[in-house]
Amino acid sequence: MNERPETSASEEKSAAERYYDENTPGIYLNGWNRDHIHFGLFEPGECPEPGESLVDSPGLARAVERMVEAIVAPAGIEERHHVVDAGCGVGGTAILLARSRGCTVTGVNINRMQLEIAAGKAADADLDNRISFEYADCSQSLPFADDSIDTVVNIESACHYSDRRQFLLEVGRILKPSGKIAAMDWMARDGLAADVYEKHIVPLCKPFAVDGLETQSTYTEKLHEAGLEILEFEGFDGKDSDNLRLVGNSYNFLATLQFAGVETPGIRGLIDQFGTLYEAWKNGSFELKRYCAQKPA
Repeated sequence: MNERPETSASEEKSAAERYYDENTPGIYLNGWNRDHIHFGLFEPGECPEPGESLVDSPGLARAVERMVEAIVAPAGIEERHHVVDAGCGVGGTAILLARSRGCTVTGVNINRMQLEIAAGKAADADLDNRISFEYADCSQSLPFADDSIDTVVNIESACHYSDRRQFLLEVGRILKPSGKIAAMDWMARDGLAADVYEKHIVPLCKPFAVDGLETQSTYTEKLHEAGLEILEFEGFDGKDSDNLRLVGNSYNFLATLQFAGVETPGIRGLIDQFGTLYEAWKNGSFELKRYCAQKPA
């Protein structure tokens, strides 16, 4: 397991790192799924009901793993491959891939708290011989040699990056010829009028430490600039809609607490998060999309 460099007291944290420092112990580890900090793909009957514990939900646990499988399927990950999980969260995807594919995985993350949790999970799963973790800002650089990586996986992480163009340029640099990136991200719908973007997308950015949202068109442009050929770029045909239901349930629960007089900065912040996301998703301004792109041979 790679040792993580120490942080000096004067090192300034990014907005994304501060966001995950604040939210990892609460909503992510105790209010969603303890292994995967991303949305899921639900089969009928799997979506938790209002009031049901999400962190203990077997339906949510299956859904988030199903989302990973759907995203990485086009990449064709094999046992001999070295996979980079860029924005690896608390290690759930790295563990899933190492266990199911037998591949070597290096998780990269800007948040040290999550890296510590991920390293512990990999050790508990007895997979730390095939999984390692690196501290790095994926917005700026990826700590790997040119033409050295078979696959980059990036799940609901790049929306937090300050420079997605630079991230994709780095992906193009480190991938081997014919290597692939398999990703899913938060996106704004193509063709939104400026006033609609301002009304529905801008309000959700600050609460989630999101630096604006790409669209399929802007992502396509950046992928091409990085020298990557798009193999697939698509949504989920409504199969991700139960996530909107969960966001709405969470917002209603928090609003009820607030109405009952339970008023804390944390609750107000979560209401801002879930309320703005719910509205943007419900009216079609926000969407989840996945893509797979390849470095030319």
